[in-house]
Amino acid sequence: MDDFDLDLIDELCSSFFTPCTSQNTKNENDTKNTNESLLTSNRKRTSTGNSLENSKIKKICLLDTSNRSIIDEYDEMNTLDESALQMLCEEWEPRSQFPTLLTRVAGLLDKYRNIQSFHNWQKKCLDLPARRKNQNLIYTLPTSGGKTLVAEIMMLNCLLHRHLDAIFILPFVAVVQEKVRSLQPFADELGFHLEEYAASKGRYPPIKRRMKRSLYICIIENHRMNELGILVVDELHMIGEGHRGATLECLLTKVRSFTPQPQIVGMSATLANIDDLLTFLNAQFYEERFRPVELEEYVTVNDIVYKINRNNSNDNNQLIEHRQLDFKYTKQHLLNDPDRLVGLVSEVIPNDSCLVFCPSKINCENVARLIISFMPEKLLDDNREKRSILLESLVEVNEGNLCDTLKTTIPYGVAYHHSGLTGDERQLIEEAFLDGILTCLTCTSTLSTGVNLPAKRVILRSPYVGSHFLTFAQYKQMSGRAGRTGQSQTGECYVIAHERDMKQLREMLFTVAENTTGCDSHLSINNNYAIKQLLLNVISLKICSTYESLLNLLQKTLLALQADRLNVNLENLLDECLQYLVDTKIVHAKEDERASNNSSNGKLKRFIYETTKLGKATVEGSVELGLANSLYNHLRTSLINMNLENPLHLLYVTMPFDLPNITIGFRQLVDRVCQ
Repeated sequence: MDDFDLDLIDELCSSFFTPCTSQNTKNENDTKNTNESLLTSNRKRTSTGNSLENSKIKKICLLDTSNRSIIDEYDEMNTLDESALQMLCEEWEPRSQFPTLLTRVAGLLDKYRNIQSFHNWQKKCLDLPARRKNQNLIYTLPTSGGKTLVAEIMMLNCLLHRHLDAIFILPFVAVVQEKVRSLQPFADELGFHLEEYAASKGRYPPIKRRMKRSLYICIIENHRMNELGILVVDELHMIGEGHRGATLECLLTKVRSFTPQPQIVGMSATLANIDDLLTFLNAQFYEERFRPVELEEYVTVNDIVYKINRNNSNDNNQLIEHRQLDFKYTKQHLLNDPDRLVGLVSEVIPNDSCLVFCPSKINCENVARLIISFMPEKLLDDNREKRSILLESLVEVNEGNLCDTLKTTIPYGVAYHHSGLTGDERQLIEEAFLDGILTCLTCTSTLSTGVNLPAKRVILRSPYVGSHFLTFAQYKQMSGRAGRTGQSQTGECYVIAHERDMKQLREMLFTVAENTTGCDSHLSINNNYAIKQLLLNVISLKICSTYESLLNLLQKTLLALQADRLNVNLENLLDECLQYLVDTKIVHAKEDERASNNSSNGKLKRFIYETTKLGKATVEGSVELGLANSLYNHLRTSLINMNLENPLHLLYVTMPFDLPNITIGFRQLVDRVCQ
């Protein structure tokens, strides 16, 4: 499953609200308080150059292992003057370039990312009052502009200097896995713990660690809430996308309701109705149009290439005829590839790289086979040995099996990339593409979001994602993959379209009204499912228990800000959702002695709400609300006549209710059995 389940993040945040009164916690707090008082007293002193003073300072700082590598940089110094102490013990302030950061962090960025300096916009962003004062921040920048690095620096600051945990929310499982690989060297050398929460991975609740701060990387509570210092949300625009967006809005609403509140940082390449989001998160805003590589955009219709001109509002000059394609196709070639897709790919590979975005997974595989059917045999000589090793590695991680498409296409430097790949397959293919062993990937839209695989040319096989027409946000994400920093001065994006698509394509590309919608709240979709889930969570966590507190919580949502425009009445929604939770016996309503019996405010306002045993099981088991009662009744029925002669009945009882509809390839199954 490629989409990331934000419910998992919701559980992770909820776990921060599990009461924690262990002796370890007390000892850690005592240690922290002692450290702070000692450091405060040391700051008041004037440096005397005394070696004993230096050893005291070193001992204090080393109580947190994350500072050990920093101390090593100062071992050669005979004294630590006040400015050195301040660098070690206070928050660092990036002002110009990496030398002003802590030496160790700068060295790691150079070593593992080949980054020696910041872009100007990054320096400005990291010097914002919101960053320095740990206030909420939203920033936007085109894809490939370096957004993620800023967020990573802020998280490292939180981990190493504020000594608090961090959560990094990413949109897809594949992106989470890539980010874990990217940050693991930093965790190893700087001494913090890195945990992945995606698909089936992740421990709930997270383990409390005394000596190491943790960075939780998630696909999309207070006795432990004070341990969380920063929550970073990548692709914040997804708050306007269906169930995923509703879950993200619930998560952010809960986090915004707690004291102390962690810093929330949201980033995206495309954000609509930004004012609503800024109010919702009480955040500062930073925007830049910087792109390290210039992007050239084109649309092809039949054999004509039109260049997209964004500097002219005149409809007649928005698409300028650029050139006519002439790839010397034979009649058979033209029959197989009427859109000249392979010709556009051949202009780039094998000297440069190319990404071809396709509407579906099966189309990815078909296009990969189409591309190699046009390729000359001499391409088989390029990187022959390395591609053979890649094939062997893929076969090895699949226990001797590999799909026929990859077997055929990889020798030509072509492969597909979609959610059907295993984690090991995906990693091998991505690394091969980055190393130039593979020069063309056919992929789904997932690759456009977060996975760092830039290419010289990006081709959109069709202006559709699945059966839906391409949105402006999706287009910006895909086109943003065009251009490799440091390897080319320009990147190219081609959209292959037909005449019947042109009207809708023009509207998507150029109509301002179309491009500024999409970050609307989705809390009330699917029969208010997300609101019911939000209410159940906060009641279960004892954050809210009365009608007034629940209504106050809903008034902090993005939905509340957009209620008039979306024609939503919050009190009516609250009444409906509370009544549902009570009727399904997930929440119990207990008479509130403080409320007047003669109250005209409605019966729901006279109660205190708490979860039943079924409600607690629903929350802790991450069971869908609509399935909770069915599952409970099913288990009760099974207990009456449980057959323990063999495991079949137990297997039946434990089978998940929401199994995906899997179609078995019987021919492939028979082949595997025969082997």
